[in-house]
Amino acid sequence: MPDEVWRWFGDIHEVVPEQWAGVILTVASVFCGGLIGVERKRAQKPAGMRTLILICLGSAIFAQASILLGSDEPGIVADRGRIAAQVVSGIGFLGAGAIIRERGLLIGLTTGAGIWATAAVGVVLGIGYLAAGLFFSFLIVGTLAAAGAFDKIVGGPCQFKTLRAQFDPADGKTRFKIQAILDEHQHEGTVSFTDAADGGQEVRISFCDSHRDHRAFISSLASLPQVNRLEQD
Repeated sequence: MPDEVWRWFGDIHEVVPEQWAGVILTVASVFCGGLIGVERKRAQKPAGMRTLILICLGSAIFAQASILLGSDEPGIVADRGRIAAQVVSGIGFLGAGAIIRERGLLIGLTTGAGIWATAAVGVVLGIGYLAAGLFFSFLIVGTLAAAGAFDKIVGGPCQFKTLRAQFDPADGKTRFKIQAILDEHQHEGTVSFTDAADGGQEVRISFCDSHRDHRAFISSLASLPQVNRLEQD
């Protein structure tokens, strides 16, 4: 590979003028954040494309600001990595905010880790390593996609069952509450509502009974005061 091509795999500040390096790295941070965000959006996670774009872009801006504020003038000592270093600890608070504990389950760990990793990509891009930032972005997306497939292999296939719940419609409000619970737990099975013989309504929910996180919605559903009866086929 020619030396001119290899130079792009290092610090691009040594390849292009300073002003163009900043533009290229800033645009690359938007692309990399969006690339990771698309995968998270497809997985219906809270931190989607816009969030991760801003995280990657902000980290890249801080890293570039750190370089700009550094000085090589004689007699002046400036830490060129001081501002960028604070991203590592500061982004931890944002990632921790995405993690919640609900009914004995930790939810959002992968989202928090994704936020932290995206910020790291932004820092790498901001200091000038374009090829490394792109490589790390594709590596993160590949890891998330492969981990999902690996979880299905390790955990085994889903065993689907049907849950029947009879409830008081409460002028249609209960139906929306049930749908909100299913959306919150990212339920992917089929849902059908029908009228019950006693004047109430019934919902049939297809769900995976072999994985605990797939059936976690049942406890929330059972806690609704309008739900009168639950049966599993």
